[in-house]
Amino acid sequence: MEQVQSRYAALLAQAKAANDEKRKQHRRRVLKAGTILFNNGYSSFGCKIRNLSDEGALLIFSDTTGIPSNFDFKLSDSKDTVAADRVWHTRTEMGIRFT
Repeated sequence: MEQVQSRYAALLAQAKAANDEKRKQHRRRVLKAGTILFNNGYSSFGCKIRNLSDEGALLIFSDTTGIPSNFDFKLSDSKDTVAADRVWHTRTEMGIRFT
C-alpha cells in the first residue's frame, strides 16, 4: 500500500510540474481566503488561495467533491467576482483559470 501511495504522489508531482511549465505568467505565493460561487450564487465553497496570477490560482479545500467545472470566484478582500474554469483537481486542491 505504501508503494502505491508513493507512486501516486510521484505521479501527482509530475502532473503539477508539467502544469507549471504551461503557465504563461508566474504565480505569486499568497495566503488568502476565497469563495467559489455557483448555482446563481446560491451555492458556495470556501477555500484558501495558495498562489495567484492574473490568469489563475491554486486553491485548497477540505474536499473538492461537488464543485462544478465552471463557476465564479471571489477573493475575500474584494467585492467583485470573476468567471473561472477548473483546469485540474485532486481531493483537496484545484488549479483554476480565470475566463
